[in-house]
Amino acid sequence: MTDASNPLPAAGWYRDPAGGAAPRWWNGTAWAAANTVPADATPLPTPAPAPVTPPAASANPVAPVAPAAPVAPVAPAMSPTPAATTPGVGSAPSYSYAAPSNVSDAGTNTWQIWLIVLLPLLQIPGLLAIDASAFIPRPTDGPADAQLRLMLDPGYLWVSLSGWLVFLAAIPLAIFDRRALDRRGVDRPFHWAFVFIGWFVYAIGRSVVVRRRTGQGLAPLWGSVGVVLLGFIANIIFFVSLVAQISESF
Repeated sequence: MTDASNPLPAAGWYRDPAGGAAPRWWNGTAWAAANTVPADATPLPTPAPAPVTPPAASANPVAPVAPAAPVAPVAPAMSPTPAATTPGVGSAPSYSYAAPSNVSDAGTNTWQIWLIVLLPLLQIPGLLAIDASAFIPRPTDGPADAQLRLMLDPGYLWVSLSGWLVFLAAIPLAIFDRRALDRRGVDRPFHWAFVFIGWFVYAIGRSVVVRRRTGQGLAPLWGSVGVVLLGFIANIIFFVSLVAQISESF
């Protein structure tokens, strides 16, 4: 019950007497339920937004900064002399290959090498001139007669003497041939001492090395192969003749 002597406040929105955050409707006689808007209530008033105060202008305005002009990039200066660099540990050294010498094919084919190649042809006539019958023992021969007869055969003597001549002559010829190649600009020619193994070994090795150094100079190699083939054919002819004579004697 309300006291009639105390007038009640008019209907409207008031602060919630229960301490709620939202306002509460008072219909003039009683409070509405909290957080509700009754049908007879007026719209909830919207609080006015707080006025926005513009910032105070600075007493000393800052002038705008003009953009800087773009600077063109400058290439780094190159040193006239390259700086010496120390190779790192374990770095592999670089080796350069020597370019072939500018030596003509005629310059690598000396007269000494051609003599070494062609001198063995002297043995072929003597081989074909050997009397094959000297190998066949005779009834009247003593213990050493057949061997003596063979050693005194002109063809056999020619083959033996010409063989020693070829061997002994090839030594100085190989020495002078190597010197000639040195003078003509061939780098590290084949060593002349290989001629002690045989003239054919020196001729082949020398031609291969000259070919690697200059890119040419294989003519003595093919000449040596031709001489060896001729000697092989001459030996076949001799052995065929020997077999024929032995078969006739029996």
